[in-house]
Amino acid sequence: MTASYIVRYHGNAADKAGFLSHYRESHAPILRQFPGIGSLVLHHGVDFTDPFPVNPGGNLLIAQMTFDDLPTLNAALTSSARAEARDDFGNFPAFDGEVTHQAFIAERVF
Repeated sequence: MTASYIVRYHGNAADKAGFLSHYRESHAPILRQFPGIGSLVLHHGVDFTDPFPVNPGGNLLIAQMTFDDLPTLNAALTSSARAEARDDFGNFPAFDGEVTHQAFIAERVF
């Protein structure tokens, strides 16, 4: 089963474009060095229209990294690239909110 590592930036940045640009141009090249990483997908929060009442998520960005399996993900999390990615967070434009990290196993239903 495919494993995903999700990093959720719940909140806001005064400079949203700068935050996303830093992620794409500076942070993503570090993530690319994670051993065994298959892909990086960035999910940006956007305005949407839903005719039913819903509770908006409030996420600026959700970063999804995929790996072939959980052992490969766990190995990437102990790599020097992971340490470099953690250090790079200090270079991000100001972000006001909570950052969470979670691993998932994918189950395709259809």
